[in-house]
Amino acid sequence: MTNVEVKTSPGWRVLEILGGLLVLALAVIVFLDQQAAIQTLVIVIAGGLIIGGLTRIALGFNTALFPSTIRALNLAGGIIAIVLGGVVLVFSNLAIATLIILLALGLLFAGALEVGIGVARHPPTWLRALIVTVGVLTVLLSILVILDPALGTLLLASILALILILVGVRHIVHGITGHHPVRVVPVAPVTEV
Repeated sequence: MTNVEVKTSPGWRVLEILGGLLVLALAVIVFLDQQAAIQTLVIVIAGGLIIGGLTRIALGFNTALFPSTIRALNLAGGIIAIVLGGVVLVFSNLAIATLIILLALGLLFAGALEVGIGVARHPPTWLRALIVTVGVLTVLLSILVILDPALGTLLLASILALILILVGVRHIVHGITGHHPVRVVPVAPVTEV
């Protein structure tokens, strides 16, 4: 296998740069109005639950290929997803609080896991110390989020903005360079017999 550099068309490169700039603008909006960003995330999650639920219900009703147990599970799962999506839309503050608690619990678990990995004889010593330090900082951050949910909102919005910034920069860089490697399997020439 060999890598071949492929250059994208100028029009596509302009679209990538514009898309990257748009995503960066969205990141700035998330930083400036964190509550609106979190509210949008909650609406997207609720929409996903409702659409996924409708899809599951449709599969439960229309797919005769599945056994009746699978169809019943699709119907039940779809109904539960639609109800949860509706609850998220109606009680968005509760949904935001739940997201923050899940974030804090995830951070707590990840931090404790990091400390455990660092304490286990992971060579070299400097790497063990780094892993334990990151784990302890993560645990402390999770405790702060549990004690002050507003910090959790800030953290959640910051994570969203950081992801948007990384995606935007990637699009801009790719649009400017216009190159990407493609793996090509060499094919032996065909000879006539």
